[in-house]
Amino acid sequence: MPRAEGGRMPGFLRHVFSSDGFMPHGHCFLWKPGLIWLHVSADVLIGLSYVAISLTLAYLVHRARRDIPFHWMLLAFGTFIIACGATHFMEVWTLWVPVYWFAGDVKLLTAAASVATAVVLPALVPRALALIETAKTSEDRKAKLEVTHLELAGVYERLKELDTLKTQFFANVSHELRTPLALIVGPTEKLLAAGGLDDRQRHDLEVVGRNARTLLKHVNDLLDVAKLEAGKMAASYARVDLARLVRLVAGHFDGLGEERRIALSVEAPEEVRAELDAAKIERVFLNLLSNAFKFTPAGGAVRCRLAVAGGCATLSVEDTGPGVPPELRPLVFDRFRQAEGGPTRSFGGTGLGLSIAKEFTELHGGTIAVDDAPGGGARFTVTLPLVAPAGVAVRSAPEEIDASAEQIARQALEELRARVQALAGAPEVGGPRVLVVEDNPEMNRFIAEVLGADYHIDVAHDGAEALARAEARCPDLVITDVMMPRMSGDQLLRALRDRPAFDGVPIVILTARAADELRVRLLRSGAQDYVMKPFSAEELRARVANLVIIKRTREVLQHELASQVSDLEALAAEVTFRKRELRTALDAMRVARDQAEQASRAKSDFLSLVSHELRTPLTAIRTYLHLLERDGAASLLPRQRSMVEKTVRSSARLLALVESLLEYTRAESGQLVTDVAPLDLGALAADVVEEMRPLAEQKQLALHVAAPPALPLLLSDAQLVRLILVNLIGNGIKYTGQGGVEVSVSHDEGVHRLAVIDSGPGIPADRQRLIFEPFTQLEPVRHKHTPGVGLGLALVERMVAALGGRVELRSELG
Repeated sequence: MPRAEGGRMPGFLRHVFSSDGFMPHGHCFLWKPGLIWLHVSADVLIGLSYVAISLTLAYLVHRARRDIPFHWMLLAFGTFIIACGATHFMEVWTLWVPVYWFAGDVKLLTAAASVATAVVLPALVPRALALIETAKTSEDRKAKLEVTHLELAGVYERLKELDTLKTQFFANVSHELRTPLALIVGPTEKLLAAGGLDDRQRHDLEVVGRNARTLLKHVNDLLDVAKLEAGKMAASYARVDLARLVRLVAGHFDGLGEERRIALSVEAPEEVRAELDAAKIERVFLNLLSNAFKFTPAGGAVRCRLAVAGGCATLSVEDTGPGVPPELRPLVFDRFRQAEGGPTRSFGGTGLGLSIAKEFTELHGGTIAVDDAPGGGARFTVTLPLVAPAGVAVRSAPEEIDASAEQIARQALEELRARVQALAGAPEVGGPRVLVVEDNPEMNRFIAEVLGADYHIDVAHDGAEALARAEARCPDLVITDVMMPRMSGDQLLRALRDRPAFDGVPIVILTARAADELRVRLLRSGAQDYVMKPFSAEELRARVANLVIIKRTREVLQHELASQVSDLEALAAEVTFRKRELRTALDAMRVARDQAEQASRAKSDFLSLVSHELRTPLTAIRTYLHLLERDGAASLLPRQRSMVEKTVRSSARLLALVESLLEYTRAESGQLVTDVAPLDLGALAADVVEEMRPLAEQKQLALHVAAPPALPLLLSDAQLVRLILVNLIGNGIKYTGQGGVEVSVSHDEGVHRLAVIDSGPGIPADRQRLIFEPFTQLEPVRHKHTPGVGLGLALVERMVAALGGRVELRSELG
């Protein structure tokens, strides 16, 4: 565009800023100062405000452009506002300078910005509403999150309370299990030391003692875990010679090494002075050595090394066993974790040994790790500081250490020696052949002795060995455990059922696991019966006899039918098939009826472990005690007979405690199965009262039942009602010092009422609800005088609820 000469404006600008022919706007106000300054002030303030608003929007968009939706709309709106402000500035300018063309152009720009904003804004309304809805949703989620946070806080407090209850439960269990165990171990050792026993009696007592010590070890491990979780385990430091301690502990395993042909070597300095808790480090080393000998095969080697460097002692235990896979190394120190999991594990145990070793090591500020040994196998390495932490009291000499190391080594020796001992040769017995498959040598021996008088017994210690023996000589019946090395019981069951030659061989499952899923799966796979540990010898004999008779009868019938003429073969086959179906159905119904009373939900790893590890030795203890009590009644001295009777009562108390724990698990899981049938509640109450009368007479208490003569029958589960009565009457007798206990049965308006009234001290009103809480007792553990873990009334409440009833408590102090 051409420019004017002499610096003059271009033509279009002269037109825009032209004021020719116009007079200033001030003439309209007659140049009255007050009116002019009123308009000037208002327009200037409005214009400046518009400019300030526009600049604020521009700054906001600049600082938060990525977080603000429709930021471009804010910029457009700012442009519109600043244009509006410009029109007000033009109003001030035109008061003195009549540049109306320029003022009109500014208004035209403002109009364009206004129209653009008005056109674009409606299209943004749905998106803005969506943003508002999103904001509301976000607020709702925030509110829900706060509610969830409060719920989590409540759950956390409940978990803390449950953790405290768990610790109290462990304290109760340690008390209730240790007491009867002490009354088993003590009299057993006295009887063995007294002499005057024949070989059979001595053998039975030795089995009782070994299994009782095994139970005691499990209880002590559980108690240590409880103390560690409660933070009540502390190191008691003393100045000790660590090298001497290592050699002393390793020396306990010399006999075990010779027995298993395992070379045991110890490499340690002459002396290593250290400040530590000798008993706990001894326990760490014992657990590591026991673990090494457990997994080292015959002819292998175990090497122990102790070295000192950098103010720390390093103790390593190497073996030539299978080693620990890399993926399992972070897990082997977890509680209840075992490298061999599942039903085919080779060794029993609670899975606490390495966990306790790790926590005792960390209690000293040390570390423990596992890797591959140089010669193959596993190597566990423990690193311990030689000096106690600052400010910790250190004794000049360690306290006297008990004989736990020797006991653990002896127990390991007995267990591993028993695994290689064959069953003592028994005279050949004619008749049906029974194959006993059980990895526990003492349980295997016991079953063989129970059945040996009537059957020819073959024994095997795992499923693979049993399958080979069965194929060599077909048995008439198979009794098998579930959890065994190499091949488990359920794998053996499937292998036998896959072979047509064993179609008619009945199989009895023998196990301590009470899971419903396992029982149903095994029955569906072809098992004829399912026997729970602990069991009585007479029960096992009866079940085996019934199944053998059925098998022999079937064989006779099949032989007779096979000898008939050909035109009856089809009918005979049909009859046989129908008989088999009927027999299978009857067997399944009988087993289902027997096991329905013991139905439970699948146990957690811990409860399954307690069930297996406590029930198995309990079975051996009770069965051998009953054999000793029966066979040695005439030869035992009165003092010895009294000791045996006390031991029997203690084992019964221990078994009742374990059964209560398992029964509570079933009730708590909601899988308590009821077998409803008509029953006479008055007669049942009278029957239970007679059973409990000796317990009341021991405390010189009166015990009687009051029931109307013509009481309508109650439609309920007789077994559960009996268990309810036993718990209520037993609770009344337990807490009644003098007076008596009355059982009242009545019927009113179609409802049966059962009341147990005692003359005990009563329960405070503020604590009456607590007695129905599991593991809760009104007596503190350290002051309690009555046995129990606090499950009886909790179990009663859940069983009554399962039967559709309710429990009420009425009590007055005194």
